[in-house]
Amino acid sequence: MVVPAGIGIAPPQHRKGAFVVGGRCVYPLRTVAPTGVVLVDSRATPTVGQLFELWGLRLSRVQLAAFRGSDVVAFVDGRRWNGDPRAIPLRRHAQIELELGPLVPPHPAYLFPGGL
Repeated sequence: MVVPAGIGIAPPQHRKGAFVVGGRCVYPLRTVAPTGVVLVDSRATPTVGQLFELWGLRLSRVQLAAFRGSDVVAFVDGRRWNGDPRAIPLRRHAQIELELGPLVPPHPAYLFPGGL
């Protein structure tokens, strides 16, 4: 599922195509493009659970957004995360994948844009 632009950016949002370029205020955790890249202020130490709360979607060991089923499987930098997926820390250049259903091998790498 696509992680949309605009999470953590208060309305009214100002858009330029698919990008959110501003809003009334921004949270320390936000998305500006529909790429799945989450921007985090340097003083913040957020988790995936906090991102989902800000997004307004549910995340638990058996639920991913509106989807329920067997266990949610998480990967961080290609390695399986064995704890609660909500507790995964959002740190610089972490590659995080959440899955529900048949296993899909994690992506080998993501090329982050310069300056991130």
